Amino acid sequence: MATKYWKVEISRLGASDPLFLGTVEAPSWPGAMQAARATIGESGGVPAGASCNVNPNGTVTIQDARERRRYQVVPAEAPTSTPPTPTHDQTPPSVPPPTPAAVRQRRSSIPRPTSPPPATVENKLILLASRNEKPTSSSPIHFRERMYAVPVPLQAGTGEKLATKLLRRVQDEIGQERGAKFIRIELFDHIWKRTPERAPVVRIEWKDWNKSIEIEFPLEDETRRSDAPRVSSVPPPPTEDRLAVAFEACQDLLFLKNRAEALEFAVHLLEELVPSDAAAAFLLDINTDEFRVVAARGTGAQSRRGQALPSSSGLLAAASELAEHAVLVLADAAADPRYDENIDGVPGLDVRGLLYRSLIHRGRMFGVLQLANGLAGKVFSEADCEVVDYVTQQVSAFVARGASMPKTAAAPHRG
Repeated sequence: MATKYWKVEISRLGASDPLFLGTVEAPSWPGAMQAARATIGESGGVPAGASCNVNPNGTVTIQDARERRRYQVVPAEAPTSTPPTPTHDQTPPSVPPPTPAAVRQRRSSIPRPTSPPPATVENKLILLASRNEKPTSSSPIHFRERMYAVPVPLQAGTGEKLATKLLRRVQDEIGQERGAKFIRIELFDHIWKRTPERAPVVRIEWKDWNKSIEIEFPLEDETRRSDAPRVSSVPPPPTEDRLAVAFEACQDLLFLKNRAEALEFAVHLLEELVPSDAAAAFLLDINTDEFRVVAARGTGAQSRRGQALPSSSGLLAAASELAEHAVLVLADAAADPRYDENIDGVPGLDVRGLLYRSLIHRGRMFGVLQLANGLAGKVFSEADCEVVDYVTQQVSAFVARGASMPKTAAAPHRG
């Protein structure tokens, strides 16, 4: 891919002095973001959960409300270099050196490997699923969703450009519709029929009441985080701010299709709002009387998904009997006589603090949510419990509406 230059500014929201300001050499704007973030000790491209606005002129503006960061990436010209001044013992060349413009022109004529242009990839797109929902009394929004498979490798920068182009196309289709609009575009690296095997490579969402485009790279995030302990020294925001974020985020439950998506949504949201080493959501399978892990994040996530555990043992069983809004918190879980390592433990993790909250709505219990080891090894606070209670309450109401039980391959329980 041809080298480009980008002017990158990283600043704290509300602050005047930037954390980073300079020109970065990279093949695409995500690469420029990654390089600039590395200079201030951050890693990765677009932060998870941040809003991303890609303008037609190439300027990219990203805001990370959780870390209170603002990132702006602007296409830039190549920096001019000053030729070295000859010293007294250097013999001037008989032929003058070529001008910088001539050098650039000569270099541009050399064939270089590049990523396929978006039009080439677009011709290979396979539409896997689409949803067109008109406003109803329960959801007064025009919702459009398109899921595509891209059976060719996506080079850096190509996926988001293609997804943005597809988004613009749908925006044109519903531009004359009255009322709020919500569009989601997802690109997968594999073909699937009922449910995807892996997360999408790129997800773009646009809500006309926010006026910005949100870009995420779920597969990259899942690969980077799924089995790695989540280590962070950044405390979560105050309770009021977290509840406000949770309130806004839970509006997206209106657009989820089944319980699996809802629990994945809850675990992902709580990963941001109540950081922990591991999180899991269990659904009760009434046919086998077992709890099945439907969604998991953090340490041991890959090995936990699909795992089946008996519903009558451990702290998991005790949590399933909690009343609505009750949260079970333990500072030293292993010291509790109800604790069962084979039920409540997490593969690869020294479990200390545990938090449980049942998925319950109007007296009916559907499952249990578990968080293990709070931020920096601390016990979960009362404020954490408030946030977990609110998110779980919203998810429980969604599950109670009768979304179907996800099809997951059963895994033998530990023990």
